[in-house]
Amino acid sequence: MSETTIPNPGNPTPEHHDAFTAVIKGMEATLAQIEEHGTTEECLATINQLENAISSLHYHQAALAHQTEITIVQENTERGNFKQLNRGAAANIALARKTDPHGYSEYLENCRILFNDTPHLAAAYSRGEFTEAQMRAILTPLAQVKARRRTEFDDLYAQNPHMFANLGTKKISDKVKDFTLTYASDDQCKEQKSAEEQRRIRFTPHPSTGMMSIHAELPLIAGIAMKNAVKTRSKSLKSLGDERTRAQIEADYLASFCTHPEAKVPVQVSVGLIMTDKTLFLGDRQPAYLEGYGVIAPQYARELLAGEEILNNMTLAEMATTRPPAFINALEATAELVRLYTAPGDKELIAMDSKARIFPEKLKKFIRMRDRRCRTPFCDGTIEEIDHVTQVYLGGHTCVTNGDGRCKFCNQAKETPGWKEFVLSNGLHKLKIATGMGPTYHSTAPPATGFAHQPYKQCMSEAEWVQTFETWLNQPPDPEGQPPDPGSEPPGKDDGPPDVEDLAA
Repeated sequence: MSETTIPNPGNPTPEHHDAFTAVIKGMEATLAQIEEHGTTEECLATINQLENAISSLHYHQAALAHQTEITIVQENTERGNFKQLNRGAAANIALARKTDPHGYSEYLENCRILFNDTPHLAAAYSRGEFTEAQMRAILTPLAQVKARRRTEFDDLYAQNPHMFANLGTKKISDKVKDFTLTYASDDQCKEQKSAEEQRRIRFTPHPSTGMMSIHAELPLIAGIAMKNAVKTRSKSLKSLGDERTRAQIEADYLASFCTHPEAKVPVQVSVGLIMTDKTLFLGDRQPAYLEGYGVIAPQYARELLAGEEILNNMTLAEMATTRPPAFINALEATAELVRLYTAPGDKELIAMDSKARIFPEKLKKFIRMRDRRCRTPFCDGTIEEIDHVTQVYLGGHTCVTNGDGRCKFCNQAKETPGWKEFVLSNGLHKLKIATGMGPTYHSTAPPATGFAHQPYKQCMSEAEWVQTFETWLNQPPDPEGQPPDPGSEPPGKDDGPPDVEDLAA
């Protein structure tokens, strides 16, 4: 049973509240003028300034929460209460902030990381450069690595202060996970894979509406395959003139697997997986990107392809001593993937052009893989439409450079009178967005792999190690049909990716 203390209406207002009120009143005259007579540019600029001020205040709330926890730990230590030294800290801070206490233990952990391990991020937060949600998206994944790795990431941020510019919380989280998963242990990956054992489905009837809710937890690849199949089906039927909404088509199609005996769940699916050649073949620890999901650990990505557990940093030579010949043969069949990934043939897709106004399906697929999420700054929406950066009626071409992925809302927003967009660079595919109402923004496509736009020398087209690797891989087998000599190492193994310090340079 909880007790609630009802404030006495006769009690005076605390002094510190009067101090904050004085600050707000000092701003009111200026704000009132803008609120009643400000231009569009002035209103938007003031909104931005207020957002920065709110973010700065959230930093001070975090600092006060951290100090509160320190004080409570000291008090519990003095009382001899060693069972849970910070007991009561999360609950009291949540009450002070007038919010639900669930999740405040994680909030306090993030505060410890912020003030103990990441001073550069803390300084940027204090200046209002990050919102509270953005800072949570940065700090939460960092809790999965050790303190020295968090400090290493903070130093990397100090050398690349624009690495989170104009990114939404999901994009920020993906970027940080691309760093933390580089150091993920085998145990962490096994924990991720063991979640598949918890797969389940739950049906919840709603008698009042005559509807049924379905909640399912499926293995990652199965879930993505089902999502892609349902989305593709709804889009196809809608383009043929189906009067139902896409949401209705998707619901009907999913239900048809049970209600129509002739319906078949599709088993041939295509799932996009982006990873470096050395992650695939040489046991490199650079995380991979799974389309429709996000960043995944490198060994988990290799296992998705190989169908068998692979430990961190296990090379093909090491696999040969611990895996059956059939397993090695399966990997040999993927040798073409290396050639396709690194050969100049990729440039044909990048330079693909079309005289039609509508983007070809293969070009749409490429842009979705490149952009991952809606390209509008701060938007984390799913890409629903592939459209021209510079519209066709303004002279824009149908090509990969002039194409980007947007959610439906943002794609409609760019048709606002005065809204203009330009491609600033093709290599990183950087856009400049002028809303026509004062502010301008930039949007840069995420790196294909890694968390920073810094090309690896060994991943450039026609890398020498690829050619020698294939020679090693295809060396004549032993008369008894054994895999390549376990004692030999594939060329280029020592030519690993650069250290984090090299990336930041």
